[in-house]
Amino acid sequence: MALLTLPPRKALRPVAIILIAVAVSSLLYLSRPEPMQQTPEKSRLIINAIEVQSETLQITINSQGTVLPSTETELSSEVQGRVIEVADHFVAGGFVQQGDLLLRIDDLEYRTAVARAQASVAAANTRLAEERGRADVAYQDWLRFNKEGKRSAQAKSLALREPQIAEASANLHAAKADLAKAEENLSRTAVTAPYDGLIRHRSVDLGQHVSVGMTLGICFSTRQIEVRLPVAENKLSLLDIPTPSQEATHATPISLSVNLNNIDHHWQARLVRVESVLDERSRMLYLVASVNDPYQLQSPAAKTNKPVLRVGTFVNALIAGKALDNIVRIPHDVLQTDNTVWLIDDNGNLQRRAVSIIANDNNYAYVDSGLTSGDQIAIGYIDSGNIGNQVNIGELIKLPASNTAHSLSTEQIAEKALPKDNINSPAREI
Repeated sequence: MALLTLPPRKALRPVAIILIAVAVSSLLYLSRPEPMQQTPEKSRLIINAIEVQSETLQITINSQGTVLPSTETELSSEVQGRVIEVADHFVAGGFVQQGDLLLRIDDLEYRTAVARAQASVAAANTRLAEERGRADVAYQDWLRFNKEGKRSAQAKSLALREPQIAEASANLHAAKADLAKAEENLSRTAVTAPYDGLIRHRSVDLGQHVSVGMTLGICFSTRQIEVRLPVAENKLSLLDIPTPSQEATHATPISLSVNLNNIDHHWQARLVRVESVLDERSRMLYLVASVNDPYQLQSPAAKTNKPVLRVGTFVNALIAGKALDNIVRIPHDVLQTDNTVWLIDDNGNLQRRAVSIIANDNNYAYVDSGLTSGDQIAIGYIDSGNIGNQVNIGELIKLPASNTAHSLSTEQIAEKALPKDNINSPAREI
């Protein structure tokens, strides 16, 4: 029978070492200290902000329009005939003064009519004189043979030829009326300028036959021009527009400007009327501004280097509005697409605040409700998940007060401004 042999001592050493290591590890694990519970500190945003101030601002609305003549006339013929003379200044762009001859129509027929009318007047005068002479003779006979008795009034009227005198007198008046008409028609063969102005268009030429009512040309007065300026319906409350019963010329200053060769030229206009009906398609109300002597013809001694304001010129207009109180200016950079701003409250918490924008210009949006003086508004992109979080302000910018009125166009006013890239350092998280 074979005997059981034990392993040598050296072979048992690794096993002993492993057992000892397991025992020590278990002891260390069982004697470990309890871990300390620590709440991780939430990081804060460091952002730049602006501090806004409320102001009293006069909003100036920018509009545009085309220069139109205040008085424009379509010249038409009042008689018919052949054109025998055309004045040199009766051309498109020609200057004319009131009473200047523009063209002449052949007047032979009308001179003949005047001569015939004069003859009729002379014949009627002769007939009336004859009847009055006969009446005198009849009156003497009436006195001589009326002694035997009374006659009726009708008999006396007939005896004294009163009906014949009345008829002759009426014929004379009719002949004079025909003469006046013939002379008027003769004078109408010479077409003259109705006022000082410019010829816009000529429709006839020498030798052409014209009929009654036919258009000869178009002229307009140079004494005054008008510009129709559209203003959006929802912006009328920004303007001091007079009612129909008020005098329009003493309200709402208007400045017209034209850029020629990179030089701005300005004309001071006055509001002459406000059209009472809104345009149904554009929802615009038109204000009509007027400028006197746009071609500088009435006072040549007072000419300046300013060019003439020609009819047809497209002009920009600044319409002075009301002075509005408690208006806050904010840069477009801080305005979100839904007309809200990121407001930092007194506790440093970040809040979303809706604002009411009444106007925009190239740099600012103008808020009439939602913000007050001293409010701090965050600049730059902020994720909506940060609502209610506390923030630290890196740089606080205070907007300076505005000392000038701001020009706001009818296209820009109260439109929703799109956000722009932040001009300051972006918000960062630590």
